[in-house]
Amino acid sequence: MSESVEVARFMNELDARTAAAMLSSIGIESFVLTDNAGGAFPSLSGLSGGVRLVVHPDDEQAALDALGDENETEQPPSD
Repeated sequence: MSESVEVARFMNELDARTAAAMLSSIGIESFVLTDNAGGAFPSLSGLSGGVRLVVHPDDEQAALDALGDENETEQPPSD
């Protein structure tokens, strides 16, 4: 994905991947971006600003609508 926009941040990878699967089920391609040393240190995700869920800019509004209120409660404080 050459261009992408963040639609949500999560405190853990499981929640981010669950949201990505939900978006996929309605035809929205998304990617989970995390910095946790390749999964060796899952707790690093929270320390590095959370796990980001990104989509193509054309899908941003549809993804935000699909994620709904969950998106607002799962986000850690912004950088």
